[in-house]
Amino acid sequence: MLFEPLTIIRLCGIAGILGALITGIGDLLYYHIPNSKQTLAERMSSLPQTRLVTAGTLGLIGSWLYLLSTFHIYYAFLPFGIGFAFAVSFSFALVAVAYGVGHASYYAIGSSAKVARENNLDVESAGKTGEALFSRIVLITYFPVAVAMLLMLYGIVSGRSAYPLWMVIFLPIVPYLLRAPVLKILRGRAHELVRDSYDNFVLLVFFLVSTIVLWIK
Repeated sequence: MLFEPLTIIRLCGIAGILGALITGIGDLLYYHIPNSKQTLAERMSSLPQTRLVTAGTLGLIGSWLYLLSTFHIYYAFLPFGIGFAFAVSFSFALVAVAYGVGHASYYAIGSSAKVARENNLDVESAGKTGEALFSRIVLITYFPVAVAMLLMLYGIVSGRSAYPLWMVIFLPIVPYLLRAPVLKILRGRAHELVRDSYDNFVLLVFFLVSTIVLWIK
């Protein structure tokens, strides 16, 4: 049947993968310029308006896909119990919404910097206006992120989820904290691409591994 649990797990895992890819592409459209040594504000101020608008729009699409992926996480922790699975997936849903809002808020940095550049004003100072909004959103998001990661960690380590114990390595918080050594391993173009979309790269790795594990389980 189309909507049996295994089908939902697989489709929603794929939704997570696509969400990470699309939002990651949005990150790259926002500020990725190959081999550039400019600051964030300087890079964004030089990009076409249409590119910045497209980047912000992709965040909305990505957040919808991330929301669908919460059902994948729900079923992964359902063996622990309905209440626990709901708590984990709801916490992740809050993070998914925050990703979309935070991604869209990044547009404020680019638009402010572009206006400053066009009027021969200080690009860096103008960009900080948008950065203040983004930083506030990130700070608020730390709470649901912490809740989701701690619950997922406990569920996996306890052996009461659908994941094997080694899946702990791929929890988003682990590669996120290992950002510096991961980027140090990568070289050239790969280093730049991963660096400029790292938050979504982390989720891409998680959903790729999770979907494969639960697909064949």
